Amino acid sequence: MAFFRVAKRRQWTFLDPRGEPFPSIGVAHAHDTNLRYGHNLDIWRERYGGDRAKWLRDGLGKDLREWGFTTVGATGEYISGTGLGVTGMVVDLGHAEDLPGVEVAEAGLPYVQALRVAEIEAWNGYPAFRDPRSAAFAEYCDHLARTLCRPDDPLLLGYFLVDGPAWAGHPTGAGWAGPLAEIAEAYYATATAAIRRHDQNHLILGDRYGTKAGAPGEVLDAAAKHVDVLSVQTFPKPGGLAQALETIERWHTRTGLPVLVADTGNWCPTRLSPHRTGSAGDQAERAEGYVHTAETLAALDWCLGWHWCAYVENPQRGWGLKDPWDEPYEALTGPVAETNRRLAGAWAARRA
Repeated sequence: MAFFRVAKRRQWTFLDPRGEPFPSIGVAHAHDTNLRYGHNLDIWRERYGGDRAKWLRDGLGKDLREWGFTTVGATGEYISGTGLGVTGMVVDLGHAEDLPGVEVAEAGLPYVQALRVAEIEAWNGYPAFRDPRSAAFAEYCDHLARTLCRPDDPLLLGYFLVDGPAWAGHPTGAGWAGPLAEIAEAYYATATAAIRRHDQNHLILGDRYGTKAGAPGEVLDAAAKHVDVLSVQTFPKPGGLAQALETIERWHTRTGLPVLVADTGNWCPTRLSPHRTGSAGDQAERAEGYVHTAETLAALDWCLGWHWCAYVENPQRGWGLKDPWDEPYEALTGPVAETNRRLAGAWAARRA
């Protein structure tokens, strides 16, 4: 049985199980609980029968195919009414847990699985910088791997670790006890060894470094020895994409790893979230931003793809491809679909 790989031909690319170039054009933060609020619970029940598997097949999977997406990205969702994006402060319980891959596979698309080996996210108001050199950390990583790894699934793209880790210093002042190079080496060596014990077939996509949270050189050097892909996330304001890509390209050059932009996007005021300002003015302007971002990333020889934030708008995040009542923002999804199909069609020719 064959699985996803990475390769550099004329440009870097994922290869699908058939060995064909595969652009990972994904959607991040697709979580069914966004349809279980008071304002849309009736839609969840009537449209999907209150069944996650049906939603994955007839909602998420169907939509993503129609819009030209190829991947279900990380599914953990922003659920707190305070903190990032609203006040700029870190939050405590700010995100939902990722859905297990055994369920996400129901969408019928390539997907990723997250293994949250540490609670060190930059958004996390109560981080826990546990010693990755300890036996307890190794035991925990093994527990996650034997619980969540799916070694025989040809749809699985690979494994993420932590979302937006604060390796460069946490906003709360918390941090690692010990030399950073030693800590990072133990962290990546232990976490990836646990995955490899239970799955030797799939890619390790690593932490999803944020261009704002940063990634020190010692951390990048350690990761480069143990992971297959450099995963990043970036949410530049209008006009800021070039600067963000300068940072990401420096990380790529240092590690030599191909890059998956695993979380990026833009936002605008909406009926449910009129306070969401500072990015686009409306959904049509969001579409313009998507087209520019996608075309820019597709042209980079080190880029493996991009995952867009997010699927269904919830009251806290305030941005999505669909509104809170499960209807597409057509001024956005129309241009997104056309762009995805066009760029995916050209992907193989450039990366053959």
